[in-house]
Amino acid sequence: MADQSENSNYTMLKRQSYLSLTDIAYNSLIEAIINQGFQPGAPISIDSLARQLNMSNTPVREALMRAHGERLVTQKTNHGFVVANILTPVELHQLFEVRHVLEIHALTEAKISPESVETVKSLVEQMQTSSDGKIYDDFRDYMALDNQFHYALVKLEGNSFLLEAWDDLHVHLHLSRLYIGVGLFDRDHSTQEHQAIVAALQEGDKKKAISLLSQHIKRVEKRMSSFLEK
Repeated sequence: MADQSENSNYTMLKRQSYLSLTDIAYNSLIEAIINQGFQPGAPISIDSLARQLNMSNTPVREALMRAHGERLVTQKTNHGFVVANILTPVELHQLFEVRHVLEIHALTEAKISPESVETVKSLVEQMQTSSDGKIYDDFRDYMALDNQFHYALVKLEGNSFLLEAWDDLHVHLHLSRLYIGVGLFDRDHSTQEHQAIVAALQEGDKKKAISLLSQHIKRVEKRMSSFLEK
């Protein structure tokens, strides 16, 4: 029987019933990590996780291996899995450096159609009306839309390997952890920058869109770095 301390550590877990067991375990784990139900550096017990989610150890172990591949948890010899620390300023810069290279290359080589412009325009419009707050549940929709916006821009290049490399960064999962307790402190700035990128694409000015995207990525990094330094 799970003890009281174990239950308190796992209260952030929420089982989602419409996916595979591995996906359910993964999504529940990530939400708990982002919402700091699991603190950075905290050990994660496969047995306890499985009990809380009412499933066997196998999908939980697979979910943890997936999170490990995304550097959201680490694995220590004889100690199992532990929650990864929040990115340091140096790691944050390195993450944005790679993101900048991938996104700028993708948009430079992109094949832009009226349909693709409408897609990103629609995503920005949805961002403007999405919910906000101080926990992940509050701003989950905004983060998902932000992710879809940048994913859609990268996808325009038509290179599945580049798209996979960008997706593997899981930028938004890492950055979501920085918003907890303060909310989306750069939401208005980011939304305005997204709108400017879309406007340039609508005008057919690809060079301007590339410049605006580059500025946007650098500004987001600067805002995040300033927050980390507080």
